[in-house]
Amino acid sequence: MRISWYSNVPWAATGYGTQTLEVCTRLKADGHEVGIIANYGLNAASIEWEGFPIFPGGKDGYSNDIAPAHHQVWRGDWLITLYDVWPLKRAYFPDERIASWVPVDHQPIPPDVAKWCKTVRPIAMSRFGERMLKAEGIDSTYIPHSINTRTFHPQGKAMRSRLDVPDDAFLVMVAAANQGVTPPRKAWPEMFTAMSFFMRDHPDTYFYLHTDRIGIGGLDLPLLARATGLPQERLRWADAYALASGNISQSDLSAMYSAADVLLASSMGEGFGIPTIEAQASGTPVIVSDFSAQPELCASGWLVRGQPYWDPAQAAFFLTPFVSEIIARLRDAYAARDDSTFADAAVAKAAQYDSDLVFARYWRPFIRELEASLEPPPNRAARRARKKVLA
Repeated sequence: MRISWYSNVPWAATGYGTQTLEVCTRLKADGHEVGIIANYGLNAASIEWEGFPIFPGGKDGYSNDIAPAHHQVWRGDWLITLYDVWPLKRAYFPDERIASWVPVDHQPIPPDVAKWCKTVRPIAMSRFGERMLKAEGIDSTYIPHSINTRTFHPQGKAMRSRLDVPDDAFLVMVAAANQGVTPPRKAWPEMFTAMSFFMRDHPDTYFYLHTDRIGIGGLDLPLLARATGLPQERLRWADAYALASGNISQSDLSAMYSAADVLLASSMGEGFGIPTIEAQASGTPVIVSDFSAQPELCASGWLVRGQPYWDPAQAAFFLTPFVSEIIARLRDAYAARDDSTFADAAVAKAAQYDSDLVFARYWRPFIRELEASLEPPPNRAARRARKKVLA
């Protein structure tokens, strides 16, 4: 089957980029022809990468203006999207066979997301998303995101020397995109405020931020750090150039997770939340919000309660985590830092999301369904005549 895959480029150090890499390489290995339409990561010219044709993004922020043409040029049998669907314009994709691997991070499902999903084959990347779609009368196929557990595995604390963090310190890590300000979906203000209080009472705590200091349309995080009183001498930032140029390998990222005592990821909502699984695969427990996909991914760690936040842009609710809850869960993680059972439970949970396992269990059967839909419907009269002859 010829597949058009519409998402981030496979070399992008983003959640969607890693999923493009993990799924498309396996689709290709199964004999499918895959053309990748870049919504992010390539502009101005088509290229070939590792045997994949990669088509560039358009002038429209979500490539509505060019993605349908790429799909037609590639002559794809099915178009599979992996991105937010609310900005996509269905009128630009008339009569196309479309399957959308859709993030759902609000409750209830936003109206624009529901509208799109009623016209395509939706793929829910979380059980939460599956439930939200079902509540709108939309059936979906569940396929979770996945990681390469040969890359993400416990690596000890050696990375602390590169981060300039003492071996006996308590290290809290955040790995999240700094995008968006209304609202800041990753809950940066709440996490920074909680960390400020916690670090004041725990002087052996360091805070490593694996993110852009000032992202594209994001917050000025150094300014926020000063405003919340975070101790500057115990903050550690990702190398800005290495992060921007894609020069931090997935193996190094796993080593950073391994060096941390806990991953703090109490966001306002997640369609999936790939760092939560990457960290656990690396043996590190997590602190996540008790909302959207987050609790179903957390087998080793702690849940943070919060209150509803109305997102007028999506006409649905996020959750604002309580600062006091984040502090309490950080204290729990501090007390459990030497408990090896947390690392064991983390690795066991992440193993359920291994890319080979997820592809065999979920993607192959789904792709067979898409292939079957391409077959012409049986001619009932011819079938009856054939049976009569055989009789």
